[in-house]
Amino acid sequence: MQVKTKIDLNAHSGPCLHSPVAPAQVLGESPQQAKHAQIHARAVAIGSFDNLGMAASTLCLIHCLLMPFVITMLPIVGWQCLESKHAHHILAAFVFAFAIFAIVPGYLKHRRTSILISTIVGLSLVLIATFLANGVLPESLELPLITVGNLILVATHWQNRKLTACDHSH
Repeated sequence: MQVKTKIDLNAHSGPCLHSPVAPAQVLGESPQQAKHAQIHARAVAIGSFDNLGMAASTLCLIHCLLMPFVITMLPIVGWQCLESKHAHHILAAFVFAFAIFAIVPGYLKHRRTSILISTIVGLSLVLIATFLANGVLPESLELPLITVGNLILVATHWQNRKLTACDHSH
């Protein structure tokens, strides 16, 4: 006797305990299982971008916090490029891109406006610190703004990942 369980395809909000299902494995499975495989693949993709977003924000944060201490050593090791505005712009671009590629699809799934708002606030602080400090704003605001912005983004990615993860406990 075969036991059938009802799967709520909208109730995926916990950690996923297995690897993504390849499209070839979906062949021959029920439409419900195929739909679950699509949901699972989307959750894995969003989770990957959240992980990259957390890494980019953390790297940016470490870069900005350690730069005052490391800057004296850069000429010795030949890494003066790390103190340039270009390095800040590149890090900010990665932070921005990963946030967009993770948070927007995540928001479309979970519809939590708090996630969207904290993303906008975090990205705004990072972009303001990156592009307006040392020009429009005093240099003394750069480090506090970018620190708070990146911490908000790391926490937001973490929450987004939890809200979009695939749950197999049904």
